[in-house]
Amino acid sequence: MEMDIYMRRRLVALGGLVAFFIIFVLLVKSCGGDDDPAPLEPTGGATGDGGTAPLTPDAFREQADAICGPANLAVGDLDPTDPSAVRQEFQITREELTQLQALEVDDNSRILRRFFNALEDVVGALQDKAEATQAGDVAAADEAQLAIDTAEVEAREAGEQYGFSDCGQFLDAGQAPDGAATDTGTETAPPADTGGIAPPADTTAPPADTTAPPDDSGGVPPSDDTGGVAP
Repeated sequence: MEMDIYMRRRLVALGGLVAFFIIFVLLVKSCGGDDDPAPLEPTGGATGDGGTAPLTPDAFREQADAICGPANLAVGDLDPTDPSAVRQEFQITREELTQLQALEVDDNSRILRRFFNALEDVVGALQDKAEATQAGDVAAADEAQLAIDTAEVEAREAGEQYGFSDCGQFLDAGQAPDGAATDTGTETAPPADTGGIAPPADTTAPPADTTAPPDDSGGVPPSDDTGGVAP
């Protein structure tokens, strides 16, 4: 009986020692992790997966105009008589919007949000017009064109207020930056050859001839009253 009690006490003590050893090992492992380098924190103001700092408003305006300028010229170079010109204008403007949205800028101003909203409306209306034109729906195409014009005015005003030079300055197909029509490759027919310009008619009346006609009597002197020849 006494032996059983003694063995129980030894087992309890051994169990406590094992438990203490396990706790000690766990503590050592947890403390040993302090030697591992801590993960790097993103730099202040960094955004996106790349961890790059956002652009300042001035840098954003410069990069944005570098996107919008070529896009405007690409639309202006389109042939307005080409049935696919509307579809191409939609694709160019949509790509312009995508590239602008990819720029990270440290600015959440109301005027910039207004510009992006208006540009999105332009892209949506261009898509509507392209689909209506392809379907031959003239009424829907005209309605979409009105929406395009309205959205472009909004984007132009917002872009100018924000300080853009090219963003918001839309061109129509066949339009040069100065507003003149671009050369679409169509030769202009020369004016008809009328054989030269006729001189104006001479309406000046010739002066009256007051010179008396010469005497056609053959040099014979006139006769006198007697019928003879005067000496």
